[in-house]
Amino acid sequence: MKICLAVLLLTVAVARCQPAQIILLRHGEKPSDDAALHLSPRGEERAQALAKFLGGPNQLTSNAPIAALYATRVSRNGHSQRTGETLAPLGKQLGLLVNTVYESDRYALLAQSVLGDSAYRGKTVVICWTHHELADLAAALGVEPKPAPWKDKTFDRLWLIKPGESPVVFRELSPHLLKGDSK
Repeated sequence: MKICLAVLLLTVAVARCQPAQIILLRHGEKPSDDAALHLSPRGEERAQALAKFLGGPNQLTSNAPIAALYATRVSRNGHSQRTGETLAPLGKQLGLLVNTVYESDRYALLAQSVLGDSAYRGKTVVICWTHHELADLAAALGVEPKPAPWKDKTFDRLWLIKPGESPVVFRELSPHLLKGDSK
């Protein structure tokens, strides 16, 4: 009985800490050279457009301002800097550092940290991640069923997650940031 009560209290405490919403996205476009570590010119353009879209007044964040930005950590196995480069213009515009504490396969630790940080309560957290782990990250944030894997050639989507809802709300958005993006 005491254990059940403790688990219930912990669950309530974590729910109170949760951000109002989490926006997941993939990095901007990459060059055709698989060995390239940086964004392509179109990827850089997407990063700038994302900063304009999320950094100014908009419907997504008007009631839940952005409190944190996360991107994958550059590591020995994952040398790409594209996730951080995608969020850099938004970070500059908002005066926020892009947090790169977690390597891409450590998405479960990231989810646990984001969902339990009281500094994010009622706010928005933006996470730019590698597309291979985005569906797993969404699931770790409470999305059920786990979304389909992010497609290799898709760069123009955002996933919106509202973890405080029951069940957790999951929506795929097409903000149409650049000419030629899906509608």
